[in-house]
Amino acid sequence: MKMLMLIRMVRFVYLIGVVFLPVLYGIALAEPAAGDINFGIVGDHLNSAGKPRTRIVTTKYGELRGFVATLPNRQLQPVEVFLGVPYASPPISALRFMPPVTPAHWKGVRSADRFSPVCPQKLPDIKNETEALKTMPSGRLEYLKKLLPYLRNQSEDCLYLNIYAPQRSGRESSRVPVLVFIHGESYEWNAGNPYDGSVLASFGKVVVVTVNFRLGVLGFLPVMEGSARGNYGLTDQVAALHWIQENIAEFGGDPKNVTLFGQGHGAACVNFLVLSPMSKGSTLFPAGLFHRAIMMSGSALSPWAIARDANIYAQQIARTLGCPTSQPATLLECLRERSVSDILRVQITVPMFLTGFGPTIDGIVIQNEPSAMMEELADEHQFGLFDLMFGVTRVESYFHISEKEEKSGLEIERRDKLLRTLVRNIFNYHLQEIFLTIVNEYTDWTKAIQHDINVLDGTLDALGDALVVAPIVRSANYHSMSPRKSYFYVFSYQTEDGKFPTRQGCVSGEDLQFIFGAPLVGTLGHFSKNYTQTEVSLSEAVMTYWVNFAKNGDPSSPPIDKPQDKTKGRYDRILWPTYDSVHQRYMMLGIKPKIRDHYHAHRLSFWLNLFPQLHATSSVTVSPEHHLLDDHDNLQSYDGAVRQVPFSLSKPPADAATHVPPSLTTPPTKGSGHRPNILLSTIQPDYQVSTENITLPVTTMNITDSQAVVMTQSSFSAALSVTIAVGASLLILNVLIFAGIYYQRDRSRAEENLQKRILTQNAIDAQMASSSVAHVKSASLRAPPPSPVCQTIQQQQELALHPPPQKLHHPHKVPPKPCVVPTPPQIHQRESLADVQALINQGVTTMAKKSPVHQFSQNAQVHQSHNHHEIKL
Repeated sequence: MKMLMLIRMVRFVYLIGVVFLPVLYGIALAEPAAGDINFGIVGDHLNSAGKPRTRIVTTKYGELRGFVATLPNRQLQPVEVFLGVPYASPPISALRFMPPVTPAHWKGVRSADRFSPVCPQKLPDIKNETEALKTMPSGRLEYLKKLLPYLRNQSEDCLYLNIYAPQRSGRESSRVPVLVFIHGESYEWNAGNPYDGSVLASFGKVVVVTVNFRLGVLGFLPVMEGSARGNYGLTDQVAALHWIQENIAEFGGDPKNVTLFGQGHGAACVNFLVLSPMSKGSTLFPAGLFHRAIMMSGSALSPWAIARDANIYAQQIARTLGCPTSQPATLLECLRERSVSDILRVQITVPMFLTGFGPTIDGIVIQNEPSAMMEELADEHQFGLFDLMFGVTRVESYFHISEKEEKSGLEIERRDKLLRTLVRNIFNYHLQEIFLTIVNEYTDWTKAIQHDINVLDGTLDALGDALVVAPIVRSANYHSMSPRKSYFYVFSYQTEDGKFPTRQGCVSGEDLQFIFGAPLVGTLGHFSKNYTQTEVSLSEAVMTYWVNFAKNGDPSSPPIDKPQDKTKGRYDRILWPTYDSVHQRYMMLGIKPKIRDHYHAHRLSFWLNLFPQLHATSSVTVSPEHHLLDDHDNLQSYDGAVRQVPFSLSKPPADAATHVPPSLTTPPTKGSGHRPNILLSTIQPDYQVSTENITLPVTTMNITDSQAVVMTQSSFSAALSVTIAVGASLLILNVLIFAGIYYQRDRSRAEENLQKRILTQNAIDAQMASSSVAHVKSASLRAPPPSPVCQTIQQQQELALHPPPQKLHHPHKVPPKPCVVPTPPQIHQRESLADVQALINQGVTTMAKKSPVHQFSQNAQVHQSHNHHEIKL
């Protein structure tokens, strides 16, 4: 009895301290400052003080009343705002490290006019700005100074959502599409509260919902025990979608037209939910929990999307807190008894570019490797249940440099450290070759001297392509093979009042202010800038695209019930084409929108084709040293924490091998079984680290501790061998052809010269013989009939002139004259027939001895090259 009274007293004190005191002192109505408890005042229009109240909305769990927000833009209609709406019970005590359960029912009308606390999280440390600027650009620091105050008020009782709905007039019964935003920045910190959806809801006439969900170790502890399977942050999002299906109609939203959109790590969560069976249709919701999705600057295929070593960090936290690690059940029970502050206080060191606590493959929410699921679902056309939009900003990895490097550029040594760290942490094989390839590809060789600014630009492109762009392009390629529509965009515009002095364009996260409509009202929460009129038009165009896609799956279609045309004509005249893996057309979003194709195709081919091929299977055996970076054990050659060398490396996993479809020439059609020639794979670690006597995996080890590595790369070596063989064959064939041509030419010339010499010699011999022969008087003027020898000569001439089909054809030969014995003038006496016959026999014998294998015709006339005499037999 005394214990029950004590519990009630504690609850009463808690209510007094958390609820009533802030109201009495006006904390909830004050502008949030660093260190203050923030109840979510994101903008003046969301300050509920003095604002008219909304109608009472009846949900499945109780009644709600929000307030009506009037926006500082006459063209925007008022919005009904409901803040801090519970979608699940508080995950405290026994519900810690458990999937969410439905919220408790309440009595009376619940006031929904202020934000709830955000989930417990460890925020970036920016108290010492000088030290902070050594690890981040100045623009990033300014952004965090505006964002972090909205994340100060933290509690485990944090499973709430916020609703922004167009104000309904009278008994309006029409329902509008629903846009659900999943925040990004990190799996460790941030919330849905800072993202004000009122402008987007008013402009597009849609219901916008933002969601808070568990983060870090509280949201993603990977303990596979009973109902505690990890991925609690993802199951929180599923619970929010369940609540929306049950209740959003009361707010004017259409539960059969829900679009999920997320940015960064939130986009990866969206990708996981698209693949998860938990989001598919069920008996309660036959149409599924959502129906379209937008992934902005994130994908489930990114190297950081899945926490590969979360078990290691979980056991490290358990041992630090004195909890047993042998049995998952006892580990969970012990961690439930520890305070949140104690759990968050434990320091873990995570390799750079990777994730400590985040989504894991649990067999329920995430059933398999994302790449394997995408390929399988695309083949079976289940991936096509959703229309999807994918997109990136021009600069995706900008926050790994310091303020000094942002201004003066990046030195070669610093670039090499960053890229070596990237290669070591996300690849397993051929690390030195991959590192050198990246340096070569992202160096501007057109410049004789590599300026530090150019080195900086190339390094940022390399990091962005590896961590964001290539994975999201691969995801789009997978989805484009399904029957549903795919769209792709690149947000390139950088605001004139922006804080990032990059020459390349929009930095990751800067696009959110245009998507949520900040330029239309000037200040929208932590989006506080001076915007130009052209930026207002760009924001209107972007919101129109997003709303159109949410309404009917086509971003460029005319919006339903669109307000007065505020966008410029250049946006309306462009038709946004669908994306496919062959043509790869996309929208370049900026002040002057353009349709382009094959975004950075050459650079991305290394990440999509070459590097996966290097991880393909083969029968070639190499030593372990081959796969390591040069000077791999020198920690000074890296930037930040790196993975340790695996204790053993087996041959690359079979599912990491890429397979090339049959042809590039025939473009695939949507819904067809033909796959384009794209290499769709994800390189995953294939090693297991023992959890006994575990140590932090941020060190190096001597290569002698590693076992031999069997690196198989048949597809790579086979392709290289075939290429060399074909090239050598063509070279030999060309040499033979030219040799044959020159040989035949020389042979023809030699035979012609030989024939001329023979005929000349025969003519001389005939003249000498005729001078010594007595002349006889001709008895008849008629020529005698041809002799058999003459007929034989004529036949040989015809055979030489018209050889069989297999003989070479000589077009320069002239037909032979009739073979007759020449008749001398009548004033001379006829030569002795016997002498003439002997002369002919002598000529034939000489020709038989000197003529080559191919007999050429002995023309009656031989043209001499110098004197042009005609010699007749």
